[in-house]
Amino acid sequence: MARAVMRALKRVLAAAAVWAALGAPAAGAEWREWCADEGAGASLGWHFYCDRKEEEPPRSEPVPPPSPGNAQSATQRMDAMRKALEEARAEAILDPTPANVTAYLRLQQETLQRAAAFSDAFRRTVWATPELDYTLRRPVGALAKQVWSDERRQARDAALARLGDRYGLIYLGHAGCAGCKVFGPLLRAFAKRHGLDVLAVSLTGEALEGWPEAVSDNGRAARLGLGNAPVPALVLFDAQTKRVIPVGFGVMAEDQMAERIYALTALEPGHDY
Repeated sequence: MARAVMRALKRVLAAAAVWAALGAPAAGAEWREWCADEGAGASLGWHFYCDRKEEEPPRSEPVPPPSPGNAQSATQRMDAMRKALEEARAEAILDPTPANVTAYLRLQQETLQRAAAFSDAFRRTVWATPELDYTLRRPVGALAKQVWSDERRQARDAALARLGDRYGLIYLGHAGCAGCKVFGPLLRAFAKRHGLDVLAVSLTGEALEGWPEAVSDNGRAARLGLGNAPVPALVLFDAQTKRVIPVGFGVMAEDQMAERIYALTALEPGHDY
């Protein structure tokens, strides 16, 4: 019995010596290598338990940045702001608690601030960019507007002085027309002031107010395409293109006639606005 105990003790000491010689970490590493091989782990025997593999903590996937396609456009952001303001206003009206009214007023103040910032940036940009400044084309200041008006009047008078080189004026009216009684003398003064030749045509054959030399219609209005035109009527006849260009129908002031004739004969469409 004593001998058996001594033999067991020797075996334990021998195993300990081998363990020390190999080194615990190395042996552990060797065992882990065995365990890595599923077949080797099974051949170690039922009493040999491989250490469990430590589970790595789950890695959180990085959130991808929003793609440009999913970003809201400026129009969508504007719509969202408008809807938020409308919702806050409706909420404050339906349930006017201090909190609701305060929330609405804060949103309204923010909106007004954005509008003020845009308005200020807008005018500063216009001031610094002459081609975008409409007031250089049509001034709004009193002094600049007076200068522009004087230049415009000179250009207009020059165009009227050259009018007879290409255009003729035709006046249509009849004796029973109340507007013709006012417009006839006015047109006579306008034509005399600018040295214009006017052909006055009486649709009824009777004399016209301010134009005793008016000629009878005799189908002239119909040939001009003005047979059913309201009177008084003033038209331009382009001698080059043989076109009839209406200046206006009804009573017109002298400045109005001058401005229309100037625009129709001296300005390109779309360049005067």
